[in-house]
Amino acid sequence: MPDGRAGLYREPDMPTSSGLFRTTLAGPESRLTEAFDHLRTRPDCISVPEFGLYGAVVPVPGDAEEGVWRMASIRDEIFLVISDCNYAHSRSESVLPESFVEFHFSLAGPASVDFSDTGTLQVNAPNLLVCRQGADVRYEVTCGPGPWQSVGLYVTQRYFDRLLHALGSEADRIRAELAAVRFDQIYNRQMPFSVEALQIAGQLLASPYRGARQMLYLEGKCTEILCACIEMWLAHAHADNPGETLSARDLRLIEQAREMIVGDMRLAPTIPELARAVGTNASKLKRGFKFLYGMTIFEYGHRCRMNHALRLLVEERQPVGQVALAVGYQHQTSFTAAFRDYFGFAPKDARRLASPIAPGSSQAVLPPANGVAAVREIAHRGPENDVPRRAAGTRMPSDEA
Repeated sequence: MPDGRAGLYREPDMPTSSGLFRTTLAGPESRLTEAFDHLRTRPDCISVPEFGLYGAVVPVPGDAEEGVWRMASIRDEIFLVISDCNYAHSRSESVLPESFVEFHFSLAGPASVDFSDTGTLQVNAPNLLVCRQGADVRYEVTCGPGPWQSVGLYVTQRYFDRLLHALGSEADRIRAELAAVRFDQIYNRQMPFSVEALQIAGQLLASPYRGARQMLYLEGKCTEILCACIEMWLAHAHADNPGETLSARDLRLIEQAREMIVGDMRLAPTIPELARAVGTNASKLKRGFKFLYGMTIFEYGHRCRMNHALRLLVEERQPVGQVALAVGYQHQTSFTAAFRDYFGFAPKDARRLASPIAPGSSQAVLPPANGVAAVREIAHRGPENDVPRRAAGTRMPSDEA
């Protein structure tokens, strides 16, 4: 195996599908361990057998330059995948269960995890996602289009058990949380980066070495970032922030609640009403929703309403009073104040600030921070960002209800 600088090797029969690294290396419906088995056989794979290390730089397949995945195995106990990509289009692949404890640092770009008919988890950068997949849980992950930078650490249960044993009683909380995960559940904990973890993730993305030295460097940094992850996990747990263990039923009910929120912008249930309607309790719904969508139920509903209002004003050119009623405000003055607070300008100014919109487009998206940019961006986004519209019957939710 070469020990010098690795080139970007391309196999003649490399798949040209829109999958991610598992699909690229081992084909659709492949496991991570199968992808690493294929990685080991590549002519550009760097191997350091004295330390049980191997890895390679894998280019994203396609006509455009879409970046690379830097992959390394540490004694087949820790698998590292560093994504430094700019996808030309969305890429998806199935993830089969392998009993890893996973640490995912999302640094740039959005992604989603689709649990088929049971709901979708939105992963927004920057954050750390810790998860463990039950033996009967599979899902599909989708990234892009656009920039995607992340560091993924897949730790075997055997290695993680040894690590927790070494930590002693301070790891009891982590041990108990993972032990409670059933075969049909997935354990999830999202938390903000610590400064230390962010620095290490950046160093992994910008590794200064090549060849064997790079493998040794990655091994050291994996150990370092794993320690930082444990530190964040314990701090998050001790602050009484529980991890979420969601079953397929939980995911399905939370998705049903989301559909009720966006079903009709004129009315919306309170959180207890939402919980009763879908058949769960209010506290579980609030925690699960915040985990899946990265915001509270109130924040999600408010964003959807404000963007829907912007669309009605700019594209459909409806009068302000009519728009206010369409998004659940009985009084135009209250709507105007909420709209101005959200976007930074009055509803009557939206059409003036917007550039022309293509006929027939009726999408609504989450706005960027700058309100004027929001008007121009929302006018040009594609239909993949539509907010679902269903039958009437909901009111604006309140987390205080």
